[in-house]
Amino acid sequence: MADVDNRNTPRRLGPEGTAEVVVHSQNSTFQSIRVIDIGYRRILQFEKTRQSSMYLDNPFETDFEYPGYFHVAIAIKPDAASALMIGLGGGTTAKRMWRDYPEMQIDAVELDPAVIEVARTYFELPHDPRLRVIVDEGRHYIETTSGAYDIIIIDAFDDDRIPPPLTTEEFLWAVRGRLAEDGVLAYNVIGSLIGNRSKAFRSLHRTLANTFRRVWVFNADEGVEAKGNNLVVLASDSPLTAHELRDRLASRVDGRVTVPAFEHFGDNLYEGPIRSGDVPILSDPPDRR
Repeated sequence: MADVDNRNTPRRLGPEGTAEVVVHSQNSTFQSIRVIDIGYRRILQFEKTRQSSMYLDNPFETDFEYPGYFHVAIAIKPDAASALMIGLGGGTTAKRMWRDYPEMQIDAVELDPAVIEVARTYFELPHDPRLRVIVDEGRHYIETTSGAYDIIIIDAFDDDRIPPPLTTEEFLWAVRGRLAEDGVLAYNVIGSLIGNRSKAFRSLHRTLANTFRRVWVFNADEGVEAKGNNLVVLASDSPLTAHELRDRLASRVDGRVTVPAFEHFGDNLYEGPIRSGDVPILSDPPDRR
């Protein structure tokens, strides 16, 4: 289906009582993609799920809370000079890290070429040698690249779940092979620590804890209209303690991190028990091993 410009179609009120305007709509090979303006916010939507947002008058800022928690990786590895992001969306994290850490080389892997074009055209994703965008499936890239990264971020979804091939023990061992010493892996997870929706998260947590020395879990607010709770989970072999991590967050890593309210992120570090006895370690199906 060809791109459709809907700026002259009738408007309907958004949830804030502001007119909601579809500025771009298309069906790519993989999904339905829409770009929607609501007041000063621009939102990227796949199918019925809102994936990214930015403020039109400040495109490096977003009303979604969880992307800020990916910067906790800087607190875990302050000397990070390279980052890989699996899943681009509107480029919220990629472009913010590109701007905030001028010493950092950033690679982003995105399966859908149409998403890359939308991020460039509508979400001001920069064209710059320090920000490389690669069309590939995330696991395939991890398993075939020869590069090493200080930070690897998984922010890819099939509806409201992470694609299973990006969660298994076999995948995590491949990730370890692509991480520099004391490198950091970060996931955005939609789910819960307890209750009926917690099993997928708890299985991932158990799998991460079986692969890395340290796992940190942050409860992140889910943004103005997102559904479900965002948990940002970071894993590393770094010997950093929770107390030391909180101190670095409180200092904004000696002032390097400019994410709003970053100094308070330590308040959302979860240190309670996470039940694992009733959930499996995630593994590849037999036909993939």
